[in-house]
Amino acid sequence: MNLESAQIVMINPPSLCVEDDRLEVPLGLLYLASAAREREYNDIILYDMCGCTSEKEIAARIRNIPEAPIYALSALCTNHEYAKQVVRKIRIESPSAYIVMGGANPSALPELTLSETGVDVVVVGEGEDAFVSCIESCFLQQPVKGVVRGKPRNNIDTYPFPARDLVEADSYSRRLQGERVLSLLSSRGCIHRCAFCNSIVMGGGAAKVRYRSSDNVAREIESLRESCRYFRFNDDCFTANPRLKDLLARLSELDITFRIFARIEDLTPEICRALRDSGCVHVAVGLESLNPDNLSIIGKAGQIGKERHVQAAKDAGLAVRAFFMVGLPYDTDETVEYYFSRVAELPLDEFSVYPMIPYPGTRIARHPQQFGYTIVNTDFRDYVQIGKGKRTCYALRHRNFEPEEVETWHHRVEQTLLDSGMRHSIDSDVAN
Repeated sequence: MNLESAQIVMINPPSLCVEDDRLEVPLGLLYLASAAREREYNDIILYDMCGCTSEKEIAARIRNIPEAPIYALSALCTNHEYAKQVVRKIRIESPSAYIVMGGANPSALPELTLSETGVDVVVVGEGEDAFVSCIESCFLQQPVKGVVRGKPRNNIDTYPFPARDLVEADSYSRRLQGERVLSLLSSRGCIHRCAFCNSIVMGGGAAKVRYRSSDNVAREIESLRESCRYFRFNDDCFTANPRLKDLLARLSELDITFRIFARIEDLTPEICRALRDSGCVHVAVGLESLNPDNLSIIGKAGQIGKERHVQAAKDAGLAVRAFFMVGLPYDTDETVEYYFSRVAELPLDEFSVYPMIPYPGTRIARHPQQFGYTIVNTDFRDYVQIGKGKRTCYALRHRNFEPEEVETWHHRVEQTLLDSGMRHSIDSDVAN
């Protein structure tokens, strides 16, 4: 393939706000590429700009964007500004190019994305079939323009596997137990509707959750197993699968090692043992808070009192990471100290603590006043949970506390958990 030009160039913009933005392959773009190939649009380049370490390097990568009549970009809120720079360069060099943009931030803010970037199309939500339709319209000389809402397939087994041959897997840094790990999905969407979670903008929580069959997942893994036996399931909630036991039984036949994201209430002793026996070694759970008032208001009342399930996971031999937040509506000096002293007694291996961040498209961002908040920072480039030097964003003022108080709680909680013997997730060698 000519690396200077192609029929379709897919671009993954960079982000300088984190220590390493080249952790894993851009699965979303790889799924788009495979969908395009299914319709015989085969001349595709994926230009992954992640891994840049300076503005100078980003500028050089932008100058070297391959030429094409069609471009596809995927953007997050933290790289929105770089996506705008990419589009600006394309418009200068190839003014007639057809540019499609999707991803979490465009899906949350389609009209803003359309007006600020100058792309031809913003695809909202699940993008494979919508993207192919846009390509076809372009080649028919009747290009679709504006906001296009993706129509997700009910049977996600019908999606072709991601076009992983478009990237060099070894150039990505995510590891599991020191080994290179490949990311994959066994489902799309999430049955939960947490007020702070932006997975809803891609369909999770707003549409029917769909699960791949066990055999379909196994076939993808088998196609990759010659090069890798370590995997990371990126499902919003792997353990919500109604056929979880069947899936784990199938995975147990494959001799792989993997990690997952789960809901704490799902981690019964039986499920934890089945996870272990199938090759799972690491489970990440969003505990967020042990304060029942906080859990109720953010949509996680179902896990109140279930933190004891951490012990079930540990008894099964699983490493456990938990995510927490400060700056939740019922936080005070007293409640933060009380509930995080209880967290410190849990047998967790790793932790991450973030301030509440109003990601575009979430209920917190759309209706902050309903939770007592005012958004005081709208610069998406700052919306990073753990950035360079562990920096983060205190973007919310609550009627009961100031951003400065949240920052104090954040540092205090991190120190409490470190003193208890837990590892910070960014310092962990179990999984990053």
